[in-house]
Amino acid sequence: MPTFGIGGIRLKERILEVAKDVLGKDVDEESNIHNTPNWDSLKTLQIIMALDEENITIPLEKIAKIKSISDLINFAK
Repeated sequence: MPTFGIGGIRLKERILEVAKDVLGKDVDEESNIHNTPNWDSLKTLQIIMALDEENITIPLEKIAKIKSISDLINFAK
């Protein structure tokens, strides 16, 4: 897991907030597609689109690899 400065902490918090809004339930860094009900590939794309609206981007080549909140945090720019 990368070490974040002040902006990184804010980034992590925003990702958690966006994922919570899209999934409709509390999430944390341990949440993933296997242990979070209703999280499927469509929800992953919805999270990515919502993050993009917050000016948080995920590289296109990483999208298929996203299976968890940790992945979102690690791949975010």
